[in-house]
Amino acid sequence: MTSEARARPRDEEEAMTSTDMASPDPGGEPTGATDVTDAPTTGAPDAPGTGDADDADVVSSDGSDDRSDDGSDGPRARRRPAVPALLVLLLLLLAAAGFLWFTRPTGSAVRTGDYAAALQAARSGIVDYTSFDYLTLDDDIEQIRRIAVGDLRDEGVAQLDGRRQEIADAKAVVNTEVVGAGVTRANDKDATVLLVIQSTQQSTASDKPQIVRYRIEVTLQRSGERWLLSGIKGTDGGNNG
Repeated sequence: MTSEARARPRDEEEAMTSTDMASPDPGGEPTGATDVTDAPTTGAPDAPGTGDADDADVVSSDGSDDRSDDGSDGPRARRRPAVPALLVLLLLLLAAAGFLWFTRPTGSAVRTGDYAAALQAARSGIVDYTSFDYLTLDDDIEQIRRIAVGDLRDEGVAQLDGRRQEIADAKAVVNTEVVGAGVTRANDKDATVLLVIQSTQQSTASDKPQIVRYRIEVTLQRSGERWLLSGIKGTDGGNNG
């Protein structure tokens, strides 16, 4: 009897202790340990930003899609070319080329291959045409026939031949030299040369020689391989030296 009486209070104390531990604390959380069954996660939507990296769109910091052109993830290997800027540059280049084309200088009237020959013929021809000596007048007339053509040749011959006696009486001598010359036009058929010539004239009419400078324009005509004088005109009056 004594052992059962002692055993019973022990059983009642353990039952009361278990009950106190399982009952909830008024106004608080249960003090006892409870088993919590995890809720199934299958089919639950992922929170924003927690999905798989393979399914998420890759967006750069500026809001543009950084997928490559073939649909793969990652930064684009190439950027789209700046087409408008290239078009503007192309238009500017075309405009500049057109401006240079339409404002280009006109072609020169002097052809290099004919320049030297025409210039030399003008220099030597004008000396022979305007120089004479009363002692060699026949040779001077023949020289005019060789270096001139057309009306210029006929006029030169007529002047010397018609004044033959006057030239002989005055013992006239005229020597011409070229001070300056320049070709203004030349091709394979004709040419124009500007000349500054100085003429020294001596005769019995004056004790001292007279020196006169002229600016003239000479035209030349090509005959075979030679350049011949075809015209002479003064550009201003003569200046006495």
